[in-house]
Amino acid sequence: MATIVQMGAFSSVGNRLNLHGLWNWLVFAIVATLVLLPLTFLVLGSFSTAVMPTDFISSKLGLSNYAHVWSDPDILSVVGNTLIYVIATAAISISIAVMLAWLVERTDIPGKIWIYAGVPMTLAMPGMLQAMAWVLLLSPRIGYINKFAMSTFGLEEAPFDIYTLGGMIVVEGLRLVPTAFLMLIPLLRAMDPGLEEAAGTCGASPRSSLRKITLGLLLPGIVAVTIYQSMTALEAFEVPGILGMPANIHVFATKIYAILNSVSGIPAYGKANALAMLYIGLALLATYFYYRLISRSERFTVITGKGYQPRVLHLGPWRWVAFSGVMLFLLFSIFLPFLVLLYVSFLPYLQQPSMAAINSMGFQNYLTLWRTPLMGTVLKNTGLMVLITSTLTVIVSLLVAMVVVRSKFVARSFLDQLAFLPHAIPGIVMGLAFLWVFLHGASMGLDLHGGIWAISIAFTVGFMSYGTRAMNSALLQIHKDLEDAAMTSGASRWRSMLRIVCPLLAPALVGVWIWVMLHAIRQAGKPLILYEGDENQVLAIVIWNMWDEGNITLVGAAGTLLILFLLIMTVVVRSLAWGRAASVRH
Repeated sequence: MATIVQMGAFSSVGNRLNLHGLWNWLVFAIVATLVLLPLTFLVLGSFSTAVMPTDFISSKLGLSNYAHVWSDPDILSVVGNTLIYVIATAAISISIAVMLAWLVERTDIPGKIWIYAGVPMTLAMPGMLQAMAWVLLLSPRIGYINKFAMSTFGLEEAPFDIYTLGGMIVVEGLRLVPTAFLMLIPLLRAMDPGLEEAAGTCGASPRSSLRKITLGLLLPGIVAVTIYQSMTALEAFEVPGILGMPANIHVFATKIYAILNSVSGIPAYGKANALAMLYIGLALLATYFYYRLISRSERFTVITGKGYQPRVLHLGPWRWVAFSGVMLFLLFSIFLPFLVLLYVSFLPYLQQPSMAAINSMGFQNYLTLWRTPLMGTVLKNTGLMVLITSTLTVIVSLLVAMVVVRSKFVARSFLDQLAFLPHAIPGIVMGLAFLWVFLHGASMGLDLHGGIWAISIAFTVGFMSYGTRAMNSALLQIHKDLEDAAMTSGASRWRSMLRIVCPLLAPALVGVWIWVMLHAIRQAGKPLILYEGDENQVLAIVIWNMWDEGNITLVGAAGTLLILFLLIMTVVVRSLAWGRAASVRH
C-alpha cells in the first residue's frame, strides 16, 4: 500500500514538472514569435522588389533595394548625422545627469528632496512637445526669443536657429537627462565613502579624490548608462522629426519615415527595410557592448557587508551657485517649454507677447478641442491603447521573469536575451517590421492592421525589454523559500505566485505599468507608421497632425492638457506605489 501511495506521489510530482516544462516552452514560444516574426519579415522585406508587402513572393527577391540605398547620395549624410546626433546627445545627457546625481547624493546642496522629485518630473514633458515648444522660442521666423532679440538689439537676422543638428542635439540631450539621473543615483548612493576617506588620508584633495576615486569607481556604470542612452537616442524620432525634417536634416529614423510617407507615389517599403537593416546593425552593436559591460559588473563591486553612510561634501558658498544651475536645467527642460505652450494655448492666433496678446486671450482653443467630434474617439483610443499596452507589458514581463529567475528552463538565458532584444530595435524600425506582419495577417484573415491592437502589440514588444529588467531585479529580491513554503502547505504554483509573489512584487508591477503608460502616451513614431484612418488615431498622432497642418494654438491647448495629465498621473501613481510598498513591508 505504501508503495502505491509513493508511486502516486511521484506521479503527481512528475505531472507538475511536465506541466511546468510545457508552460516554460509556451512562454518562450510567445516571446520568440512576438520578437522574431516581425524581424523575419523585416529582413525578407529588405530583399523584396514587390511594390506592396502583400505581393511578396520568392521570384521577386533581389539586392536592388540595398543597391538603391547605398547609391543614394544622401546616405553618407544620414549616417554622419545619426552618429553625431547619438554621440553628442549621450554626452550632454550623461554630463548633466552625473552632475545632478552627484549634487543630490554627495553634497549639501539646498532643496535636495525637491531636486530629487523635480528632475524625474521632466519625464512628463514628451519629446515631441518639447521640440515644438523650442520651435516657438527659437524658430528664425516665429521664435519669441529671436523676435525679442531682433527688436531689442536692432538685428536684421535671427541670432538663433533651432532647425539645426545642434538644436536637435541640445533638445534631445535635455530630454534624456532624467532617465540617466535615475540610473546613476543608486550608483552614487551605494558607493562606500571609506574609499574616498582613505584617499583623503593619503593626502589627496577633494577634487583629486572626486576625479580619481569617485569617477573611477563610477566609470563602468557611467559607460553602461552612456551606451543605454546612445541606444535610446538612436531610436528617437519625435525631436529629429520636428526639428530636422523641415530643414531636410535627416537621421535614420526620419529618413525611414520620409521613405514611407512619400507624397510622390506608393511608399517604397523594400527600400525602407533595406535602410532599416543598417540601422539595426548599429543598434545591435551598441547592445553587444552594453551586454559585455554589465556581464562583468561584479569586478567593480563596491557594496560590502559593512554599514556606512554616504559622505556629504560641503560646498560652502558654492551651494547656491549649484542650486541655481539645477534650477536653470529645470527651467530649460520643463518650465520654459511648458509656459510657452500654455501661453499659445490661450491665443486666438500666434502672436508675440504684448498687452494686445494678453487682452485677446481666452479658452477658445480648449473649447474647440472639446467640441471636435473626433476628440472623443481619440481619447477613447488613447485610453484603450494605454490600458492594453501597460497591462500586456506587465503580464508578459512577469511571466518571462518567472521563467528566467525561478526555473531551470534550458533556454532561459536565450529567453532573457530575446526579451531584451527589442530595445536594440529602434521604434520606427519595429513599427515598420510590424507593419509587414499586420499587412500579411490581414491578407490571411487576421485583420489587425491600422487599429489600436496593432499599435498596442508593437508597443508591448518594445517596452518588454524594460519590463523584464525591472521584474528580474524585483523577483531576485524575493527568496524562493517563501514560495516553497506555500507549495509545501499544499498551494499550487499558480496560487503561491498570486498570493505570495504578486503582493510582494506590487511596487514593481505598479512601477512598470506607470512607466509604460507615461511612454506609450507620448510616443508618435510607431503609431504614425501603424495607424490607418481617422477613427484609429491616438493623441500623439492628433498633436503631430495638428502641428503639421499649422494649428499651433490647438497644439498648445492639447499639449498643456497632456503635460498636466502626465504630471498628475506620475505623482499619484508614485504615491500609491510607495504606500503599497510600505504596507507590504509591514
